Amino acid sequence: MTSFLRSLCALVAFAICTARPTLAFTVSELKEMEAKVQALVVKNTPSVVALIGEKVHGSGSGVIVSPDGLILTAGHVTYGNDTMIVVFPDGKQAKCNVLGADYTRDVGLAKIIEPGQYPAAKLGDSDKLDLTSIVIALGHPGGFDLRRPPPARIGRISQTNMGGFLVSDCTLIGGDSGGPLFDLEGNVVGIHSSISESLSFNRDAPVNAAKSSWDKMLEGKTWGKPPIQPGRRTTGAAALGAVFDPTSSDALLKEVQEKSPLAAAGVKAGDVILRLGDEETATREAVAAKIKKSKPGQRLELAYRRGTEERKTEVILVSEAEMAKRMEPLPKRKE
Repeated sequence: MTSFLRSLCALVAFAICTARPTLAFTVSELKEMEAKVQALVVKNTPSVVALIGEKVHGSGSGVIVSPDGLILTAGHVTYGNDTMIVVFPDGKQAKCNVLGADYTRDVGLAKIIEPGQYPAAKLGDSDKLDLTSIVIALGHPGGFDLRRPPPARIGRISQTNMGGFLVSDCTLIGGDSGGPLFDLEGNVVGIHSSISESLSFNRDAPVNAAKSSWDKMLEGKTWGKPPIQPGRRTTGAAALGAVFDPTSSDALLKEVQEKSPLAAAGVKAGDVILRLGDEETATREAVAAKIKKSKPGQRLELAYRRGTEERKTEVILVSEAEMAKRMEPLPKRKE
C-alpha cells in the first residue's frame, strides 16, 4: 500500500494542473493535496467491497456507508438478486440482503446480514461539485482480486448534470460499477454507473440522488428503468483462475490462482494457453472473451504449452461466487 500511495503524487499533480491550467501551484499545495489523497484512500479502502450475484451472475462494487453494514451501490449491480456475496478487500466474506433501488438514477441499497461493526465511509454533498473538481474513484476493476486492494484512480468532474448524472474522467473498467467516487474531503459524492468504451468518460449517480430516495430504498421498494442493461460491464459469470503476463503477446500465465479450475487441471504458472474449447485462444484477450461467453459448470478442452511440450487437459469452469468462496483471506499486515 505504501509504495502505491507514493505513486499517487505525480497523478495528483497532473490532475490539479490540468484542472487549473492558467494557475501555478506551489510545492506545499501539491504536498497538501497528496496527503489528502493518501489519507482518504487509507481510511476508505476497507469500506469498498465487491458484490457477487448469486441469482444473476456477475460482479460489481459497493461502499459500506453505515457501521451496521448498509451498502450503497448501483441499481444495475443488485438487479435480479435477493442476496449477494460481499467480499471485503482482505478477502473475508459475508452475505447481504438486497434492499430497494431507484433504477432510473441507478442507485441501490443492500444490507450485510451478519450483525457487526463495519468500516463505513461518509456521504458527502454532490451538489457542491463544480466542473474540474478533483475526485478519486475506488472500486474492484475486473472483479475482486485478492492480490491488491481496490486501486485508486484520480480524475476531474467534466459535467455535473448529464441527464441527472455526473461525468468524470477517472479511468474505470467492468467490475467498478457500483463503487464510490470521493471528493477530496473523503466523502462519497457519486456511485459508478455506466462506463464508456473510452474508459475515461464515465457516468456516476450523484449521491444526493440516493439520499432523496433513501427511505424508499430502505423499505425495499424498487422503481424506474435501469439506464443500462443489468449486468452490462460487470465481470463474467464463469471463472478460470488465470492471471496473465501483461508483457507477453501470448496467453502466458503469470499466475494460476489456488483452488481454481486451472489449478485442478494441473496447469501452472509459466504455461501458455494455446486453445480453449473449440476456438483458438492464443492471446489473453481471446481467453477472456471465451470465458465471458461460457457458463459455470461447463467443461472445456484446454491445449497449452509447457516449455517446448504441448499438452491437453480439460477444465471445469466455476462461478465467480464459487471462486470467491475458495479464496483465503489475506494475512493481517504488520504495522
